[in-house]
Amino acid sequence: MKHNDIMPECYIDTTLVESLLYAKVNHKHSCNEVAKEMKSGKYKDTFAVGIIDNDKRKLSYIDEFDEIGRTDNLTFLKHKVKHQYLIKVGKEYKAMETFIKENVFALGMKMEDFGLPSDLDSLIITTKDRISTQKDPRILKLFKALQQSPEVGKLKNVLDYLATNRYKANEEILKAMILG
Repeated sequence: MKHNDIMPECYIDTTLVESLLYAKVNHKHSCNEVAKEMKSGKYKDTFAVGIIDNDKRKLSYIDEFDEIGRTDNLTFLKHKVKHQYLIKVGKEYKAMETFIKENVFALGMKMEDFGLPSDLDSLIITTKDRISTQKDPRILKLFKALQQSPEVGKLKNVLDYLATNRYKANEEILKAMILG
C-alpha cells in the first residue's frame, strides 16, 4: 500500500512513518518541500498530512493551521480550512532524533540496545539524509520496539485514523486520541 498524501520530511521520519503504517509514504527532502506540496503543489486542494521536525526552520504555512493537541514531543495541527494536517515531531528547536531518544528512554531502554549511538550528534550523523536508514536493521528493530511507547502509539493511531478517514476525520476524535 502507498500513502502519497502522507509526506514526512526526511529519511528517518519516512522510515518511522512507514514502519507505523506498514505502507510506503511520499518522502520529501525538507520541511519546505512538504509545505510547498501542501500549499501550492499537487495536494493544495486535497487531503494531506505533513510530518516535519519541530526544529529551527519555521514555515510561514504553519500560520494557516491551528493546534489540535500535543504530547511531550509531538504537536498536531489542522489547517483552518483544508483537510490538511501537520505533525511536528520533537520539542521546539529539536529534530526527530530527540523524539526517538526520549521514547527509547521512556521504555527503559538505551540506544546502544539497538547498536546505535546515544550521543545526539552521532545519532544525527547516523540517520541524516541516508537512504540506507530505510534498510538499516538497527533502525528497523528500534522502530518496531518504539511502537510500545505510549507517545509513538499515539502517533501511530493518529496516522492510521487520518489515512483511513481522510476527508471524514473528526477533530474531536483526534483530540481524544492525542490527549487520551
